[in-house]
Amino acid sequence: MVKVGILAIGSELLEGSIVDTNSAWLGSKLTKAGFNVDDVRLIPDDREKIVTTMKEALEKYDIVLTTGGLGPTFDDITAEAMAEATGVELEMCEEARQHMIKRLQKYGVTIKESHERQALLPKGCLIFPNVSGTAMGFAMEQNGNVIASMPGVPYEMYNMFDNHVLPFLLERHSLKERISIDVRIGGLPESDIDDVVIDMNLPEEVECIINVAKGECLVKFRGFDKAQIEKCAEHVAKAFPKNFVGYGDDGLASVLIRLLKEKKMTISVAESCTGVMIGKELTEISGSSEVFMGGIISYSNEAKERLLRVPHNIMVLYGAVSVETAKAMAVGVANQLRTQCSIAVTGIAGPGGGTEEKPVGTICLAYSVNNEVTTKKYEYMGDRDAIRTRAMKTALREMIDLLK
Repeated sequence: MVKVGILAIGSELLEGSIVDTNSAWLGSKLTKAGFNVDDVRLIPDDREKIVTTMKEALEKYDIVLTTGGLGPTFDDITAEAMAEATGVELEMCEEARQHMIKRLQKYGVTIKESHERQALLPKGCLIFPNVSGTAMGFAMEQNGNVIASMPGVPYEMYNMFDNHVLPFLLERHSLKERISIDVRIGGLPESDIDDVVIDMNLPEEVECIINVAKGECLVKFRGFDKAQIEKCAEHVAKAFPKNFVGYGDDGLASVLIRLLKEKKMTISVAESCTGVMIGKELTEISGSSEVFMGGIISYSNEAKERLLRVPHNIMVLYGAVSVETAKAMAVGVANQLRTQCSIAVTGIAGPGGGTEEKPVGTICLAYSVNNEVTTKKYEYMGDRDAIRTRAMKTALREMIDLLK
């Protein structure tokens, strides 16, 4: 078992101005490759803390990966911290220097003396090319363990890791690729799925993780026996035939797009409280333009009347947040965009706007399929983001059920 520690460096990560997505991405890649990620830490731009953490990590883990702190500014101190942690001096790396100068000149940047410090790297380090940015990556060995540093800019780090760092690590460690299958279950509480998983009596070599994400559960099976992992995933999928969405990235939107293509039907959406969320999910799927004709964001009552032809008296009698208005929205968008199917959503996502009769979390949905309209009303718990996300996922899942 090869243990890995990940250090995300940068004060901006701890104060929340930038979210650390690099560590999650690296964890996924490393896990699949057969490594074990044992620790992820956020470290501020403090030399003493970085050095101390690097030394501790090198004693505990076979591999230490860091992201961030490789630029030319005063707070980019990862290179000097690694040099101190591994007991070597900094030296000017001419390869890194020339690479930096070439990249900066390409974009018309005047080379300053301060840029030079970006090419000061630990003496004797291994260099990793950066085809997307100015900062080279580098690695050092300490008592048989490896510490490697990569840029914090995600697209730079992704390319460097895939093409240089991961192959380097796999040369040092012969590992069997870990098999991973995710099962997507919609519209059920985590406890229902947990009961099924417990009854399966999983073998020790199979890892199962259940993630809950606002209206959808992701059941993750991990292991090295492909047949065994496939059997576990299939068991959970069959246990919830009405709620099974798909495997892996085969989410609600992709399932809906596939169904529409099979039935040769088109769809449109009318969104109020969800903004563009349903439309965004659908357009994330390559080829969705074959069946998704577009959407109308009718946030105001005026937009509902003018763009969707919702009768004024419906909103006067029942309110903008009502199944009656949702139904009129669904009919209106299907007519306006000339589609066989449509989804409409209106609601109160909060934090304000709720009443005793219609509290925050009230969501009204409508679905039109060949001029037959179905409506639903829900009251969701959670903050604004959670309510909107649940509404979006419910809308996709229930349209799938109707088409099935």
